Amino acid sequence: MIMKGYFMKSSIALMVLSAALASCTQDEIVQNDVPTRQTLNISVNTQDFVSEDGSRATTGTDAGRTTAFVEGDAMGVYVISSDGTVICNNEKFVYDGKVWNAENELYYWKNANYIAYYPYNADLTAQNITKVEEIKTKFAEPVDFYTQNTAEAYEKADLMLAEVNNPVDEIIQFNLAHQFSMVEINVPVRKYVTSDGYKYTAPVGMADDSTIKIGESDVKPYMAGKGTFRFIVPSGEISLTLDGRLVYDENIPVYFGKSEAESINLEANSCKVYNVTYNKISETEVERDIEVGDYYYADGSIYPYGNQNENDCPAPVKNGCIGIVFSTTGVNDTDGVNTWNHGYVLSFKNTPDVGMWSADATVTLGEKYYVAGTDFTTEGSVEARNAFLDLKNGYLVTQELIKQENAFAAHEAVAYGDTYPEFSAPEGLSSGWYLPSVGQIYAMLDNLGELDFTTDKQQAHLFLDRDGSRDREAKEAARDKVIEKIQKINADYTLKDSRVWLCNEGANDKAWAIQWFDNWVGFHTDDKTISNNNQKIVRPILSF
Repeated sequence: MIMKGYFMKSSIALMVLSAALASCTQDEIVQNDVPTRQTLNISVNTQDFVSEDGSRATTGTDAGRTTAFVEGDAMGVYVISSDGTVICNNEKFVYDGKVWNAENELYYWKNANYIAYYPYNADLTAQNITKVEEIKTKFAEPVDFYTQNTAEAYEKADLMLAEVNNPVDEIIQFNLAHQFSMVEINVPVRKYVTSDGYKYTAPVGMADDSTIKIGESDVKPYMAGKGTFRFIVPSGEISLTLDGRLVYDENIPVYFGKSEAESINLEANSCKVYNVTYNKISETEVERDIEVGDYYYADGSIYPYGNQNENDCPAPVKNGCIGIVFSTTGVNDTDGVNTWNHGYVLSFKNTPDVGMWSADATVTLGEKYYVAGTDFTTEGSVEARNAFLDLKNGYLVTQELIKQENAFAAHEAVAYGDTYPEFSAPEGLSSGWYLPSVGQIYAMLDNLGELDFTTDKQQAHLFLDRDGSRDREAKEAARDKVIEKIQKINADYTLKDSRVWLCNEGANDKAWAIQWFDNWVGFHTDDKTISNNNQKIVRPILSF
């Protein structure tokens, strides 16, 4: 699991770990044979990066640079005798969210040198490490050291280390400090606030043709927060070339820096901060409500495209875009901790494989969650039809369905970010992906497809009609308007030629779906276990 401390707002953490380890067996003891073995007790402190002037800077959208561990993080520990013999070699400790646990057994040794480092690197086990400098050398050796454009890669480069010589106390305290230096670039971000007080930002990225170099090595920085880019460099004197291009709007680069290299000298555990200014970005928040047609990004940013009115922008950024906003009303989903009530987002791609809604008819939630398949086209069915189309319960139903192992479509929707990592939804800021309801897909067609059914839905039968070929022209026009908008991000994105499962059941053995073919567009129910050519795929949505 990734240590997310590079942009977390938290104070220095004190973690205590107790391990009773025996990877150092009796045969390996070279001295200090302890009559009664004492458990090794270790406390771990972490230190923040500090800016050049020694202060703990608070620039950009990240208020601090504190290191905080999360469950699953791992570090390595060495115990080396006074004559240089390795007593314990690269022992792995894993953080469980509260304490650090050793994978083997370990005991306290007097008159020994203790080294702890983070993050754990299994390759060091075979390197005969006896000194901290050897660990630092190994960490800086990889040819891809400066490719740090993911959280994993950035963490891998950021070596933290502590050494305790001949501890007199049986509780050994490690004060982990960054062994390298960090360069941070803060750039202006478009900031917005809605009329009801919800704050959001537009995306900003670093263009691929930016020239950032340490000596002759190209650097790919990590976007640690909105408008904050970071990369780790070896401490000491380095040659830095910073000739960047920012992307606020697609194909409209904003240049900063200079093409000539400069020499900078950085101490370990320090950072060099560059603050970029751009007079076309307001320093204050602009009031603008989120609109249908805005684009949604993996970091929770929203590009203000809308209907190209005041405060809208003309060219949505493609990189990092994961969906399009199709509704800003009637949204009210919660996991008990977070609430998402600002908008719905349609994903850009279908899942790659067709499949059944469920393994069998026993996967059902009962009357509380579904409306039986009915002919909604009769005069007397208007009330029931309108109620069904108002039902926007995709998140709730999906969360119930995934409690059942054989609810295949629901599980596939929730795993959409695993299927397509580039479309991973932001955790906490959004609900994550889920199966939409009939009502939510209808709202998508009504809003993005610009249907004029909002007032009374009297023509809703155009989509709920069992005869999908009826009124084909109107339905295809709505579908094609949606396609036109999602293709502003990628010309390959489409809705055509697919059958898509929805969350609502039509009966114990049936579930609702929508079909997007040229000769048949509309909602219908089908057997949950349907096979062969009628198998369907998943096109999830999320709430934010």
